[in-house]
This record gives sequence, structure tokens and C-alpha cells, in this order.
Amino acid sequence: MDAAGTLSPPVADLHLHTRCSDGALSPEELLQKAAQRGLCCIAFTDHDTVEGYEAASALARQLGIELVSGIEVSCYEAGRELHVLGYGIDVAHRRVREHMERARERRWRRLERMVQRCRRLGLMVTLEEATEEAPGAVVGRPHLAAALLRRGYCQSLAEAFARYLEPGRPAYEPPEEFPVVRALELIHATGGVAILAHPGRAFQNPRLLLELLRRGFDGVEVYHPQHGSVLRSYYGLLARQHRWLVSGGSDYHGTRPYDEWNFGRFGISAQELERFCERLAMLGRRCGNPALGATG
Repeated sequence: MDAAGTLSPPVADLHLHTRCSDGALSPEELLQKAAQRGLCCIAFTDHDTVEGYEAASALARQLGIELVSGIEVSCYEAGRELHVLGYGIDVAHRRVREHMERARERRWRRLERMVQRCRRLGLMVTLEEATEEAPGAVVGRPHLAAALLRRGYCQSLAEAFARYLEPGRPAYEPPEEFPVVRALELIHATGGVAILAHPGRAFQNPRLLLELLRRGFDGVEVYHPQHGSVLRSYYGLLARQHRWLVSGGSDYHGTRPYDEWNFGRFGISAQELERFCERLAMLGRRCGNPALGATG
């Protein structure tokens, strides 16, 4: 990225979702797509699960793609939903497995409450219908939206969110409290680095953003489809000033019309990837972390 925030050709996409959470493609299918787009390194950052990494490590080696272990931890504090990306975590660590199970329970309770809200609105969707839309173990609003679409209560997933499932809409339920500090502790305790995901989505106040990053983040997601050139320049400057890692990716889900356009266009350059992997390798040697990548 230059001073004007112009994107350099990315070689790595570090923000991808598979059907293990709310994506449309299997880990293997997404790896094949990455190979076709010429990416040399990717990370599956499914919501509160590492199942995608575990499923695709062998294929990544065959394709010659570096597969970095990743997760996107969903946080909710002070009425704000935030996401923390963790990279290089030990996927077999006890704390990772415990987090996956507890996050699954929290999501299930939230889904139950949203289904109840829907039914009070006359939308006779069932909990079973929503969970059938989730091929992986992680369930959430996208799967309830898909059930509403299948029932004919809306014409698209976007309409389901806009009418019923976004904050302030009648079927919305906020997540249970899960503060950012717990996500940071989880990622660091399991040998990884913590990156603030898509800050442009949640922060309009630069002071609040800086206060959050100083809690113990290792970097910031500079490159994201929702970040224009001005935001990319600003986040890149912050990273350089504070020696934070730079990360980025397409946030590909495969369920939205713009996902295909974004995939392969948002990510980090070869130089940024080298620094990123150097940090992961350093942590891996220190922590004995075997989950730094499939080919490294």
C-alpha cells in the first residue's frame, strides 16, 4: 500500500470463512479457489471454531499453500459487537477447545431467543429449520436468515437482516457478554497474535480505537472491503507508528454477491506477509506451537 492507500497486489488473504461457520464453501473448496487466484497463503477465520484448519491441512500441503491457523473470536461488551482475529494459535490447545464449546452454547441460546422473537412476530420458523441451514457446528443469524428465506418471509438474506435481524429490528437479540480481554487472553495463551478485525465497521472515533488497540492487540486489519483508501492509509500509519502487525483479507463468505469480486483483491503484500510470518515463527519457537502453517 502506498501513501495514498492504494492496494498492492495481495499474496495472502487472512480473513476467510468456510461452511464450518457461516461461509458457503468447504475448507477444501476454498483452498482450491485460493490456488486458482494465485494466493500463496491464507487463513480460515471461522467464527469461534478452528474446524476448517483441521479439515484442510493435508490439502494445503498438496497445493503448496501456506495455511495459517486462525479464528475470529466474537466479542460483545458495552453494547458493542467486536471481532478479534487470532493467528498462529495452537488448534489442539485445551483452551481453544473449551472456547469452541462455550461459544457454541452461547450461540445456541441466542438463536433460541431470536426464533422465539420471530414466532411472536408471526414468522413461524423453527429452531430445527435454522440449524438445518448450518452445515457446521456454529449457528447464528445467517442461518436463521436462510430459514426465513426458505419459508418465503423475505426475498433475500439481506432483506431478512434488514427487516428482522439487524440491531434495532424486531427479531434481533444481542449476544451474551464476552469482553475483548478474554479474546486477547485466549489467543495469547495459545501462542497466537491478536488482530482487531475490520475496525472501520465499529469505530468512528479514533480515540476509542486507539484505546482499544492499546489493551494488548498485536496488530490491526488494515485491508478489508469496507475500508476505503483513506481508512487504509490511516490504519497503516497507526500500525507503523506503534509497530503493530498489518493484516487483511477479503472477509469472504461466498454468500454475498460482492464476495467473488473481493476474493483475491484484498489481503497483504509479500513484504507484509514476511513480517507477519516472522512474528508467528518467533512465537511458535517460544511456545512450541505446531500450528503455524501447513507448509512452513
